[in-house]
Amino acid sequence: MPPGSEQPVDPDRLRKFDRNLIETGRRLAHRVVEPVPFRWFCDNIAGTRSKEHIFPQWLLKHHGAMDERVHPIRISMPLGGVVASERGERPLRAHFNGEVCARCNNGWMSSLEVSAMPILTQSPRQGCITDDEATTLARWFAKTAVNLNVSQPFRLLVDRLSRHALATGIPDRFAVDLFRVRKQNGVFDWVQKSPDAASCPQAQLDGMQRLMELTLVTHIRIADLVAVVIHAPEPLLPTDVIPDRTARIFPLPDGLPSWEELPFHDDYLGPFTHIDLIGDPPQREEGRSQSS
Repeated sequence: MPPGSEQPVDPDRLRKFDRNLIETGRRLAHRVVEPVPFRWFCDNIAGTRSKEHIFPQWLLKHHGAMDERVHPIRISMPLGGVVASERGERPLRAHFNGEVCARCNNGWMSSLEVSAMPILTQSPRQGCITDDEATTLARWFAKTAVNLNVSQPFRLLVDRLSRHALATGIPDRFAVDLFRVRKQNGVFDWVQKSPDAASCPQAQLDGMQRLMELTLVTHIRIADLVAVVIHAPEPLLPTDVIPDRTARIFPLPDGLPSWEELPFHDDYLGPFTHIDLIGDPPQREEGRSQSS
């Protein structure tokens, strides 16, 4: 059974991605181990399945990217950065999660898209980011990160409770930061990974590899805007995971940045992300609320 499993799961009910890895006989990184549900975002066990586009068609049309092509791959760093698995190339308009409840897709997901549309399509982006805008963006990017995590060649790292809670808000295991990029290759990009490093007391060192492997860090780029979505496992707080030179928008900081104040990186992979368990929580939280 893959590490991270608390209850036995029939191997035949695991994601195909996990079954294929188990067959290789190699060590598997820690992950959320759940049987594949009938629906990823709710408890429905019957009804109509719907295809949820990873990036909605209104956003693709806005950027003229309906035919922009993607070729999802998984790179194994322990194996020297080789391509370990891949999905076939496809246009973004055909890039979707096919295991979504039609009621969710036409209900809360549709409402979230309506709320996010004016924020993601405004041009130019100017002035302060409001609390409502930050909350809407954070929830939209968190939902998109979950869609990527359950549908793409990467280990499952967002558990059932967090996935389902997105129907009514932003689960407390998430944090979301923003930055902008100088270089763009196409309109859309993403990467799923673990934190790059960690600092912790000596007594916590033995469990740090597990926590790092169970922490999801997703960068999602739309044109020059990039979100860093973090989902942290207990007992970590999502605010213990710190991307370098980004602006946190969730949990809501004391002061949100303006669009003009968002930090710049050369490309969407830019920020180095680390887990910090050394400083005391109030100091770490204050430091992460800054946009410089």
